[in-house]
Amino acid sequence: MNAGWRWVAAVIGLAAAMTGCQERLTAPAECPALCPGGTAKVFDTIVPALQGRDSSFTGYVDRGRGTALLTSNGFAASEDRAIYRFVPRGDSITVRDTLRAYTVDSVLLSLTLVARDTLVNGLTVYLYRLPSTVDSTATFAEVEPLLSDVNLIDSIAVPDSVNTGAITTVVRGADVARVALPPGGDSVLAIGVRIAAGTPTGIRLGSLASSSAATFTSYVTVDVPDTGSVRNQTLNRATGFNIFVTQDPVVPVDSLLTVGGEPSSRALVRFGLSDQFLDSSTIVRATLELVPVRPIIGLPTDPAVIQVLAVVGDLGAKSPLTTDVTFIRQDTLPQIQSDTVRVEVTRIVQLWQGTRSRPQSVFLRIAPEAATFARAVFGSTRTPALGVPRLRITYQRSFPFENP
Repeated sequence: MNAGWRWVAAVIGLAAAMTGCQERLTAPAECPALCPGGTAKVFDTIVPALQGRDSSFTGYVDRGRGTALLTSNGFAASEDRAIYRFVPRGDSITVRDTLRAYTVDSVLLSLTLVARDTLVNGLTVYLYRLPSTVDSTATFAEVEPLLSDVNLIDSIAVPDSVNTGAITTVVRGADVARVALPPGGDSVLAIGVRIAAGTPTGIRLGSLASSSAATFTSYVTVDVPDTGSVRNQTLNRATGFNIFVTQDPVVPVDSLLTVGGEPSSRALVRFGLSDQFLDSSTIVRATLELVPVRPIIGLPTDPAVIQVLAVVGDLGAKSPLTTDVTFIRQDTLPQIQSDTVRVEVTRIVQLWQGTRSRPQSVFLRIAPEAATFARAVFGSTRTPALGVPRLRITYQRSFPFENP
């Protein structure tokens, strides 16, 4: 073969070598040494919480310290009454640099309706006079007998079209005596609230924590001898203390996980995924599953939310919790939740993969705390027959590449 033909053969051979492993954008590759040696597989696994390491803690938000007060009548979730105590109203006011007595002409009592079951009609709110000494030690058994006709101040018929906002009543004439503050006393008015409606139901009322508590306004006439009476004076008094009492408070049981209630409870659940699993897996999806011991009942059309929060450092009840919304997962609870509660927590489990110093722990809470009818009690690792908290993880194994 002469030199020219040898050169042509060399060019053809080089071209064949180069095209033998070229990338094809529309067809499978043809280089076994550079391609994966298998097909992707997706697996599911169930990871139970660590035995004996899940617990409930109580006392985070006290009754009356939440963003709303509960009031109900025959409601299956709980039977509750709201209480407001106003700041003192003195028996004189300053007019022309002189303290002068006054006469109360009328009184306006205003409450804030935060939420109600919009499907229930005929809602009426009843206001009763309570002893001015009522405080945080009050119980349902002590307050309920005082909400009687002899102590009735007035009632508010709430239109069916009103779902939120201010609801008010004005007390005039002889009825002003029902809210009179005797001279020489502590000048404090306290009221109790109960409701009635076409069917058993509940409402949530404004509170100090949400800057929406009740107000007490007096319209008075002041006796000024040299000029006659001065009318249209207004004395406004805000709520100084509020709380609600419940007939059947939630009493946490050590062997179960209690979430919600008042004072509010939270649950700490710990897991123990191995480093081997975390290193060799790609987390596709992770779901926390919790089994209610009894139905979780909420106020229809005013749902509560269950939240799952990543723990920054595991210090038990005082563990610092993440404030990064990426690692706060939540789901809305239906009116009645009796089936397994499932909350997607993929980003939290992926966090455990990426930062091994973070504890594999989550806190559970119901929002708004101490201000919703929903109360949850879940099975724990101490009561396996009732259902154990668990993670359902969908994952892929690291893809096996062939050696060249």
